[in-house]
Amino acid sequence: MSYPYPQDRHRDRQEKGTQPYQDNREAMSQTREQIQADAELHGETHRDESDIERRERLETEMQERFAEIHREVAREREG
Repeated sequence: MSYPYPQDRHRDRQEKGTQPYQDNREAMSQTREQIQADAELHGETHRDESDIERRERLETEMQERFAEIHREVAREREG
């Protein structure tokens, strides 16, 4: 939650206590750790790819993502 004025943040902490902030901080650190682990796994998985293999993989992923976006847009137009 973003507050435009510092006194609003202070007032919110006085009303709700610090637990929501600690919970959010913990959730963010877990998210960061998960993203880091995923990035490392992805790097290890694709470390030995040649440039041609990497290009083919990226083109395939791009086509799959475009197809997914196309389906989402078509569903939104229908709905």
